[in-house]
Amino acid sequence: MDLNLKGKKALVCASSQGLGLAVAKELFAEGVELVICGRGEKSLKEAAASIANYAKRSDHPHMLTVDLSKPSELGPFAEKVRQRLGGIDILVNNVGGPPPSAAETTGIEAWRSGFDQIFLSATLLTQSMIPAMKAQKHGRIITITSLSVLEPIDHLVVSTAMRTAVTAFMKTLSKEVAPFGITANTVLPGVIHTDRIVNLRKAKAERDGSTLAIEMEKTAKTIPMGRLGEPHELASLVAFLASEKASFITGTNIPVDGGMRHAWQ
Repeated sequence: MDLNLKGKKALVCASSQGLGLAVAKELFAEGVELVICGRGEKSLKEAAASIANYAKRSDHPHMLTVDLSKPSELGPFAEKVRQRLGGIDILVNNVGGPPPSAAETTGIEAWRSGFDQIFLSATLLTQSMIPAMKAQKHGRIITITSLSVLEPIDHLVVSTAMRTAVTAFMKTLSKEVAPFGITANTVLPGVIHTDRIVNLRKAKAERDGSTLAIEMEKTAKTIPMGRLGEPHELASLVAFLASEKASFITGTNIPVDGGMRHAWQ
């Protein structure tokens, strides 16, 4: 399907690996002019080459280094994005998750860190991009949160709480910006096969005296489709939401979970 995205301008956050990288590949393959970002220049260069190869394009996406968990970097970073692109049509909010912790024992520093990393990165970047979108009466804001906003996940209390707050912010925002032709949607990944999921299952195996292989197999069995999702399957949805074909879809929370949302164990 041609999504008619050629020439659109997009920022995909945390796009040197995982879900962000998969989304960047999909958008670049659709002809989008793209900014990717991450904390390390080396990993960004590797990601840019991988994205161009996937898209079979001779050019590369723009690269900017930023630590999204530091609120002080977000304003200057947003300005650099606008300078590189000369405007923005598509913002994909995405960020890695904090370390696992239990609700009963999570300390104040973990809450503060999670607030900066997950909540402020999405809200402050979004706020900084809205004026340009309003001026052109068009924009797509797509935020990757987690299925945990519907079904809390054990030992991920900071991630669950902060991503739920982000989801509520985006729902509220969607009504405010709708009259300007701007949509705001959230995508809720279930268990997608990324390094983050592997590391979480390793942590669970250590807690329970199990093994990674056993935990991965147990996880797959909780998913009605019987397998983990692949990053490109989520990325395809993001690309659709970024297109004009999704122009009447806003304020939604869309799971990509293989039917798992009522099956958490």
